[in-house]
Amino acid sequence: MTDAGAEEFAEFGAAALDAFQALFEQTEHLDHRTNDEDARELISDLLVDLMHYAERRGIEFNDIAAEAQAYYDTERNNPNAFAIGSTVQLEGPAADEAILLGQPTRGSVAGVLVSDQGQTEYYVRFLGHNENRAVLAADLEPAPPFPETPTAKGVVNDPLMAEQLMVETATRIALADVAGGQPTQDDLRDHRTLLDALTSWNDMDERNVTDLLLSKVADHIGATEPNGLPDAPVRQPSTDLTPAQLAAQGFPVPLAKSITDSHEPPAHSPSPPQRRPGLAR
Repeated sequence: MTDAGAEEFAEFGAAALDAFQALFEQTEHLDHRTNDEDARELISDLLVDLMHYAERRGIEFNDIAAEAQAYYDTERNNPNAFAIGSTVQLEGPAADEAILLGQPTRGSVAGVLVSDQGQTEYYVRFLGHNENRAVLAADLEPAPPFPETPTAKGVVNDPLMAEQLMVETATRIALADVAGGQPTQDDLRDHRTLLDALTSWNDMDERNVTDLLLSKVADHIGATEPNGLPDAPVRQPSTDLTPAQLAAQGFPVPLAKSITDSHEPPAHSPSPPQRRPGLAR
């Protein structure tokens, strides 16, 4: 639906309300398309049911609402809105401080929080960090796209995926060295290619990039068998994850679970249920 605009999206929502209303008896008098109160009541009831469904699935509804808010702002062409998984960079004093400390200024959006006062705060995953950093929207701007980087596992065009592949590759190289063997040529080539791409995109010195990833490589090495490579990756393989899922791995609440859980079919009711009275006034 990449060609759809705000009007089309609103119509999708109206169609969803049509279908929701049809589930209940004695709702023929409601007309959400022309009556604001009817629209408020139906939208409220639908949200309540979705909250119940999320709870039954073990999904955090507030995470979903925050992600929806981010996409909504993006679709409204808000210049200060960023979708989950998009690349951003610090600007102004926040960027100056990061540069002074030798820290990266570019990263990927993992989550968003909109306060009751309407202030938007993004959770951003930066290079080498295991957790996401909360950054005000005013301190962010769009970042250049990550360069398409060919590897033995395919073309990588996302910084989080490049970082994870880099860590996995460096781990295999280190373990081969410890065992007195030779790393594969694919790993050596990928290590060089990925390091160049991460260094260039983050606009940092190669040594700083390497230092930021050392602890992650050490963690991977510590999780392997003492005398060889692990039989399986420590985490879900990066090639199986989307940029948004990679970003969500460090989100402070279980957003990753809400993204990766399989869908469960809703229970079927043989007859339309009675509408709950008085949920929305």
